[in-house]
Amino acid sequence: MKFHRFAKRVLAALAFVSIATAATVPAASAAGPAVILIVNTQQIFNESKVGQSIRTQLQDQAKKLQAEDKKGSEALQAEAKKLSEQRSLLSADDFKKKVAALEKKEADRQEKMRARGDALQLGVNKARAEVEAAIRPIFADIMKKNGATLLLDQSVVLAGGVDLDVTAEALKALDAKVTKIDVKPISPAEAKKAAQ
Repeated sequence: MKFHRFAKRVLAALAFVSIATAATVPAASAAGPAVILIVNTQQIFNESKVGQSIRTQLQDQAKKLQAEDKKGSEALQAEAKKLSEQRSLLSADDFKKKVAALEKKEADRQEKMRARGDALQLGVNKARAEVEAAIRPIFADIMKKNGATLLLDQSVVLAGGVDLDVTAEALKALDAKVTKIDVKPISPAEAKKAAQ
């Protein structure tokens, strides 16, 4: 008895699925086949004028941060050496206090450098977001021109599609539209405000 009710439910469900599928098949075939294009966004970012500009700015600012970090580290090492030389002249309590102050100074310096590195990375992320915003209409135009219904990034395509690749066209259009976006370090608070 239970098997009979179960079988009736399964048959009813199959009948519903087949009716629903039959109703949607003509609509799907009337829309026509999907036209797919492929683009390599990483290549566009690496080879575009704006992408190269962002990368150069990042490298220059990172070098400055590294030089500043090295200079600060060397200054603290000199202080530590000087303190070590004065150890015999100081009481144990004074020496401990000076060591603690020096350790705090080093921790503060490291925190400051980490915050500046984070601010630089947030600035790069903002610049990349601006590039993405600039390229979206380019992708839309390319899709419209080619009658495409779907644009996929090369990273999700496992094989084939060489004749569907529009990377060169998108790269040329982006270079014509924008060549430079300034990379400016931004604080986490500024990034949060911009995201809202």
